[in-house]
Amino acid sequence: MTPAGRPKSETARQAVLAAALELVVEKGYQALTIEGIAERAGVAKTTIYRSWPGKAAVVMDAVLSESNPRLTFPDTGSAREDLRLQVSRVVRLFTEPSFAKPFVGLLAASQHDETLADTLHEWLVKTRRAGAAEVLRRGVERGELRADLNIPIAIDALYGALYYRLLVSHEPLSPQYAERVVSEVFAGLQASKNSVSTGASTSGGTT
Repeated sequence: MTPAGRPKSETARQAVLAAALELVVEKGYQALTIEGIAERAGVAKTTIYRSWPGKAAVVMDAVLSESNPRLTFPDTGSAREDLRLQVSRVVRLFTEPSFAKPFVGLLAASQHDETLADTLHEWLVKTRRAGAAEVLRRGVERGELRADLNIPIAIDALYGALYYRLLVSHEPLSPQYAERVVSEVFAGLQASKNSVSTGASTSGGTT
């Protein structure tokens, strides 16, 4: 679902993406139309169709443009701090209607759109999980986390709680909740003091 091209100007592209997000927030994903996006953005429908195959592609591009710069994984030297910061960023995005409503709309639409599902899988599962996995691998290498850590399950535990609240229980997401999730899950990921000491003496250095 990568756009086939770009509108003639970046100004037009940004207007289309902004219009799509605004309309999803105002009317919901199902009510969104290319005609409505074009009218709000002040462009012709042909301008949109030259660059995106349909509304899902427009919203996907808008969501990625909004979220990608804000969801990078830091490298502070501490896996716990890296995860705390990144999970907090996810929660902030999930509580912004301009992101949450379009994102939830895409998730719902992907149940019936294989191309959209594949694109979301590429972004959520491959790209985002790869970033989280790298944080956890660094933690294992430093002796901060258990050597036998199951990284995919650890990622599920950390982020699954956020998606459950966003999509199922609709209970509040807050910075405090993000902190609690990381604290509770991280307690099960940490290396024991004995294993850290053993690892340090075996490697001939400190962690």
